[in-house]
Amino acid sequence: MTVRPARHYRSPQREEQANATRRNILDAAERLFAEHGFAGVNMQRIASEAGVSLATVYLYFPGKAAMVSAMADAITASPDLSVEQVEQEAVPTQQLRVGAGIIRRLNERSWIVADALRSAHGADEGLAEAWLLWQERHLHAVERAVRALDSRGALREGLSAVRATDALYALAGTDVFRALVRDRGWSPDDYEEWLFELACREVLGEFPPADVVTGS
Repeated sequence: MTVRPARHYRSPQREEQANATRRNILDAAERLFAEHGFAGVNMQRIASEAGVSLATVYLYFPGKAAMVSAMADAITASPDLSVEQVEQEAVPTQQLRVGAGIIRRLNERSWIVADALRSAHGADEGLAEAWLLWQERHLHAVERAVRALDSRGALREGLSAVRATDALYALAGTDVFRALVRDRGWSPDDYEEWLFELACREVLGEFPPADVVTGS
């Protein structure tokens, strides 16, 4: 008698429900992290905020570090944050304009994740790995953007690709965004414009044309 292997049926409806539950848990965690900080929130509180059982939360995430990692993955996978948009532009000033917009959107969405990674990565092995990956992704994106500029001979005289990468890596990081927007009260628009104009001067060695500055 031949024994047939069991068939595994995957229900699209169940998968969608599972994805919705997972998103709901992450949204609840993000709200709580924003209000109380990463250390001030426990798994039970996240479960209550999401309206699910604690067992359900653990079914999807083994801990808070896994939640932060999932949030980071979702942000960096967003199509409108892809560095390919910079690479596809033909004019260097427009490359920096597009890049400044991407960095502005990235920082607006990621400050909660960045705060959690920064505050707790030294005490949590999972967050330490997520923090390292977050920094590596940021550096890789900046390196690609600089290579796109350098391939057009756009870097200012005497500026190496390595030095340009280091400068943009620092300027475009969450620390600067946090200092200017959250601490000093700049608007995200002000930050984006400042980053664009500074990058034009420091990386290209020129002032941006008026039509590029206004985005028209």
